[in-house]
Amino acid sequence: MATKSTPKTPHQDTALLGMKSAAAKQKEQISSTGVSVSSIMDACKAFKESGFKPKMVYRNLPPSHLYEKALRYEPGTHIVNSGALATSSGAKTGRCPRDKRVVREPSTERDIWWASTSSGSPNYEMDERSFLLNRETAVSYLNSLHHVFVFDGYANWDPEARIKVRVVTERAYHALFMHNMLIRPTGEELEEYGEPDFIIYNAGAFPANRFSNYMTSTTSVDINLKSREMVILGTQYAGEMKKGVFSVMHYLMPKRGVLSLHSGCNMGAAGDVTLFFGLSGTGKTTLSTDPRRPLIGDDEHCWGPEGVFNIEGGCYAKCIGLKASSEPEIYKAIRFGSVLENVVVNEATRAVDFVSNVITENTRASYPIDYIDNAKIPCVGPHPRNVVLLCCDAFGVLPPISKLSLEQVMYHFISGYTSKVAGTEMGVTEPEATFSACYGGAFLMWHPMKYAAMLAEKMRQHGTKGWLVNTGWTGGSYGVGSRISLKYTRAIIDAIHSGALNSAQYLEMPLFKLQVPTSCPGVPSVLLQPALQWADKDDFNNTLAQLATLFVGSFNSYLEDAALHVGADMADRILSGGPDMKQVQELCEAAAATAAAAAAAVNEQQQEKLEKAVAACSTAPAPAGADTVVVAGVGGECKACLARKASEAEGLPAVN
Repeated sequence: MATKSTPKTPHQDTALLGMKSAAAKQKEQISSTGVSVSSIMDACKAFKESGFKPKMVYRNLPPSHLYEKALRYEPGTHIVNSGALATSSGAKTGRCPRDKRVVREPSTERDIWWASTSSGSPNYEMDERSFLLNRETAVSYLNSLHHVFVFDGYANWDPEARIKVRVVTERAYHALFMHNMLIRPTGEELEEYGEPDFIIYNAGAFPANRFSNYMTSTTSVDINLKSREMVILGTQYAGEMKKGVFSVMHYLMPKRGVLSLHSGCNMGAAGDVTLFFGLSGTGKTTLSTDPRRPLIGDDEHCWGPEGVFNIEGGCYAKCIGLKASSEPEIYKAIRFGSVLENVVVNEATRAVDFVSNVITENTRASYPIDYIDNAKIPCVGPHPRNVVLLCCDAFGVLPPISKLSLEQVMYHFISGYTSKVAGTEMGVTEPEATFSACYGGAFLMWHPMKYAAMLAEKMRQHGTKGWLVNTGWTGGSYGVGSRISLKYTRAIIDAIHSGALNSAQYLEMPLFKLQVPTSCPGVPSVLLQPALQWADKDDFNNTLAQLATLFVGSFNSYLEDAALHVGADMADRILSGGPDMKQVQELCEAAAATAAAAAAAVNEQQQEKLEKAVAACSTAPAPAGADTVVVAGVGGECKACLARKASEAEGLPAVN
């Protein structure tokens, strides 16, 4: 709120006027971003028709001003002892993927991978009218406020692919968050910013009407690709804005032949770029953050005609259990200008308890990427030399390092495998496979096979090598084997970067058909072959077949409409990169036969013991009219009882 003591009045957003003329002047720039002039005109029209008429706008305030506004208007906000701003996202401390909606309309519906009962898609549909009703709700709420915050920034570090993003929000915390996460314009760029290519209306403090069409709760996160708008209701979790922009990039960029990727990325001294893919717990952040290799980005990238570039201007790091000794780069980045989300703060000292999960396990830190000492600015690089797919295999059967064919890259990229282990989540008592398409299934717009086919083609064009790196267990499943040492995993990554694995000898692993090196500098050779680490080879083969079956079951959800999106030939080619199902079936049949034989042997042993116990007794004719044979007694005790006691003593079934 502006006061009499304020030196300057808040910025009135004059850029909200003259939408059509601004769009016309930007015709050349628009065509270079891949967004059509008509879509920009639609966006302008939608912005005006939304009725957005705020009482006061704070536009692109610097962090110091946003600190002041957050401390004044947002209870529970603190400046912590490192200088960062700690705040709360309210009841929602994570994304709500089941409440995400995408408008289904003629100009885009043929492109989208729509959710169904068996598709695994995150894109639940809504119609245009329902979107407009939610936008009306959001805009009416924002108009009712004394002031709103607007941040105008960019997505994509490549100027040829740059997208202008405008965020409208109630909270200073959200404005500071997007100031960190988007690419920040210079003063001159801001003056000439004109009309945005994408608009976010964040009215997260106001609930959606759960009785409206397509709504399942009071939370709704809605994207309209035609008008390039996003509406947020019922959640104040800032990550919804970040991933909303990412979802839109996942739609827009492939239309231009640019591949959008959920990955980390770094670059060596020789200009060799590596992309790292991996779900939580696989080591993606740890391995991509290497002091010897500048960081291009930690989460969202694109691979275009000239190379790779970061989508974002900042990082959004998990900070549960954060320590300066284990993750110094992230720890040092949490300073003035950073946002800490849902952390526990000591009221007296303002120190952050990074260990505490009282509020949530999903505590987060947002900071500009130039807060990382080793960041490469601008965040661009040449075409990647290596693609590393990371998994944490708690079944303990995948090798620490495998070389992949392009077909295997596509298959494992689509699978996006890792595993949960006991203790990580409530109810998890044994290894549990987890799959997420393209290592970020919640953000995909097109069918996963489209992204995979684009990845393989770019790798083919530029001679990029593909690798599968397991950072999980060896010598047995979780609880029996041991976690692969980070020292060995780092040695494997170093060998990938140095090219040492290019001249190695390889053996093919059964079922998955993976090419496994027989040697790797700094890694014991026996560790490279998982079967050699298991004491029970039958147990290894059975577990390997079990994991292969889980892969196949997960992948089936992508086959339903694959031919419609990439063609039957490409779908078959991708499928060929997966486990050999003939071998899987043979192993399963052999395992079943072995189990049956073992059960039969046990039953035979039990029967022999039972017969011996009964043979020790003499029998007598059954009494007249008896339904069952009664064994005569000796010394006053029934021989049947003696046999039963003998059976029970051996742990055998009782005999009647």
